[in-house]
Amino acid sequence: MLHGIGDLRVEDIPEPAVPDGYVLIRVAYNGICGSDLGVIHTFGVSEVAHPLTGAHGPQVLGHEFSGVVAEVGADVDGIVVGNRVVVQPNYHCGGCARCRDGLEHLCEVVAFHGLSAPGGGLSEFTAVPAANVHVLPDGVSLEQAALVEPLAVTHHAVALAQARPGQFALVIGGGPIGIGTALNLRASGVERILVSEASAPRRAIVEGLGLTVVDPLSADVRTAVHERTDGLGADMVFECAGVAVAVETALASVRARGTVVLLATYKEQVPLNTYALMFSEARVMSSLAYNRDEVATVIERMAAGSYPLDGWVERVPLEMVLEGVADAAAGRRMKVLVEVCGDE
Repeated sequence: MLHGIGDLRVEDIPEPAVPDGYVLIRVAYNGICGSDLGVIHTFGVSEVAHPLTGAHGPQVLGHEFSGVVAEVGADVDGIVVGNRVVVQPNYHCGGCARCRDGLEHLCEVVAFHGLSAPGGGLSEFTAVPAANVHVLPDGVSLEQAALVEPLAVTHHAVALAQARPGQFALVIGGGPIGIGTALNLRASGVERILVSEASAPRRAIVEGLGLTVVDPLSADVRTAVHERTDGLGADMVFECAGVAVAVETALASVRARGTVVLLATYKEQVPLNTYALMFSEARVMSSLAYNRDEVATVIERMAAGSYPLDGWVERVPLEMVLEGVADAAAGRRMKVLVEVCGDE
């Protein structure tokens, strides 16, 4: 339970009620996300009720999670007790201009379960709208399914860039989002991928996934890209590091009329070299979340074996959640999955 900046506690709370149209999930695994670390250490939780969900601090965290349906509310079809599921955590109002335009994931009052809606995946039980639940196929484990949300984030970014086979992609940042981006590029048929990562342990993990990686502290990334593209530059660059110098590298490395996608969050304003944009006519866009179809695509790819977990995903038991958060924040672990109830 997050009570304020830096004030994360393990507490006993009542089991949530199950309103009509909701299901109660016994959580198996929950991933620690960069967004979680941001609210824990920098942004905190709002004391003002969210306009869509009514949620306010203190907040149960956790929006990347899988589990088993323990109870089904009234007016729910297609989901039964015992179903193995993953939750799509973004909520939308359905009535704003963006929702009416088919952009529910960009709803003007968007909320996320475990960040700005009641409950979260870092609890043994949580109640969610049935419309936000995806039933898992037999070929996807509950542990794998806890990674569907970040993989859907990165699949959406790759789709925005309109990636296609034969192109060259630069991924800046070899953390979980960078790895997810590279895996989704590969699943989309893009084989020419270069990952830039300063951390030696992370570079080793990226290489272990069969990806090419460069150290930006010892090599010029722009030069490395141009050597591999006959001087043209990358067709698309995905910025996953969240620091200003990475944005500069992205603009220097993209080809004329190429695409830069910003997936990272930034604690401070990032200066933008508009002349670099002007003289390359590059396109810069941000990427936030995903829609239901994109989540379904990730589940299908997961069942087909597109997302290896070896080397970059580590489990911690629920009683070690505070240590897991600290390790993720300090970079001592790559992707942390909290074993809430596990596969019991």
